[in-house]
Amino acid sequence: MHVLIVPSGYPMEGKPYRGVFYKEQAMALSRAGYQVTVAFPEIWSLKSFNKNALKGSRSKEVEDGVLTYRYKGYNYFANAPYSTEFIYKKRLRAMYKDIVKEVGVPDVIHAHSCLWGGFGAAAISRDENIPLVITEHSSAFGRNMLKTYQKKLAQKAFRQADKLLAVGPGLKRDMVSYTNQQVDIVPNFIDMSGAKPKKTRASDQPFRILAVANLNANKGLDLLIHAFHQAFPHRDTELRIGGMGEEKDKLQHLINQLDLKSRVTLIGTLSREQVKKEMQLADVFVSSSYYETFGVVLVEALSVGTPIIATDSGGPSMIVKDLNGVLVPTGEVDKLSQALIYMTQHYKDYNPNLIHEDCKERFGEKAVISMLTNIYSKLVQAESR
Repeated sequence: MHVLIVPSGYPMEGKPYRGVFYKEQAMALSRAGYQVTVAFPEIWSLKSFNKNALKGSRSKEVEDGVLTYRYKGYNYFANAPYSTEFIYKKRLRAMYKDIVKEVGVPDVIHAHSCLWGGFGAAAISRDENIPLVITEHSSAFGRNMLKTYQKKLAQKAFRQADKLLAVGPGLKRDMVSYTNQQVDIVPNFIDMSGAKPKKTRASDQPFRILAVANLNANKGLDLLIHAFHQAFPHRDTELRIGGMGEEKDKLQHLINQLDLKSRVTLIGTLSREQVKKEMQLADVFVSSSYYETFGVVLVEALSVGTPIIATDSGGPSMIVKDLNGVLVPTGEVDKLSQALIYMTQHYKDYNPNLIHEDCKERFGEKAVISMLTNIYSKLVQAESR
């Protein structure tokens, strides 16, 4: 079966982690035996005009085992309504013609996020009568960040889709106002090939709490710092926060204000390998967000057997269970503080091996690719009737 992947973002020069989960899913489909082609129109901002010379606007290369077409170009209309969406659609159409000529007609088109991949793919699906799957990932739906014209484009893309997927239950609920179609949940998966359950912590080590996130207001890290201070005013316990963002200075000021400099550390940007190492060393991982479509970092923590605390912010509700951690209401310092205390008292009740195996069963590559295989097969069979 030939699957055409149309991502709204994809790893590119200077942005190696942009859309990395889309790429990893494409690679996994390829490993599972699918013929996979990726078509990605790279739309560059004019702000980078003098910094990035686009040498050859169109390319075709096998990237990590996946045939990948790219169409690089600037958006000369900046942020004018409809400009990015229609540029994306035009360039995608040009690539599609090359793909059909050189590789063949795809059996299924799978777009990731309706803006802009789903919108562009919907036009091809309609004109070429090819089944379309759209997986939505964007938190813009739940956070009311879409502009009026973007809402219309999203609705148009969703109407064309033969199958709509969301990566978490919160996002599924948010999509209801945009479509009358059924929305199913297929979560992101993580590569667990090198993940091993962590070892039992040494009794003489300080209890270590870890959070990794973009340092923005939605992540609720100020809430976490206040909860930590409330739970452990004097105790030998430490909190490490990985990531960068616009809230960095504000968070550091709060840490200083609460006299937590010796126990709360902003550790900055981390590579994926560094994140894994931090999770191995942590006793509990915390997500204090107000809204999450899924919660990949929570799953990454579970993959090494680290228990989690998460706010009931959408995606985490399908991740947290009694076996692996605690779910608390969003925005409540007292509840989060109580969960932190509870975890220090009941840490030994959480079995790293059981947490690891449960994670693999629900969020491992094999589990998610099996879900997609079932979806693709039904669409292709329906199309052939």
